[in-house]
Amino acid sequence: MSSCFVPNGASLEDCHSNIFCLADLTGIKWRRFVWQGPTSSPILFPVTEEDPILCSFSRCLAADVLSVWRRHHTPGRRELWLFWWGDDPSFAELIHNELSSEEDGEWESGLSYECRTLLFKAIHNLLERCLMNRGFVRIGKWFVKPYQKEEKIINKR
Repeated sequence: MSSCFVPNGASLEDCHSNIFCLADLTGIKWRRFVWQGPTSSPILFPVTEEDPILCSFSRCLAADVLSVWRRHHTPGRRELWLFWWGDDPSFAELIHNELSSEEDGEWESGLSYECRTLLFKAIHNLLERCLMNRGFVRIGKWFVKPYQKEEKIINKR
């Protein structure tokens, strides 16, 4: 991670907004939940309200649990990753009963590049939600705060 201030766009370590260069994350823990999906062909995904991954992800967002979901390279399989610091919380009311906990870990035993990338994505999503809730607008990859007519002009240039 010594090259985290030289951007080349090739890896997480080279990203300017790499949170791993900025913070001590030694207490972080994670858990991966999996939904196998239907075993029959063709693969049909449930309606959004009935989707176990998206339903659980939505509950985690509402409970301020750092989380991210993704499709697995195996067709029909999806994963939900949860991250937290400190004591293990109870996720019983957040996680759909069709999901199974497949893997968990902590910083001390090492975080794979895949896990660090998903943690970064979860943190990025959290920052984006915070900015949007505070009135910022996204333009491409940038966030700007629109000028309010009632605001005092600080600089006329």
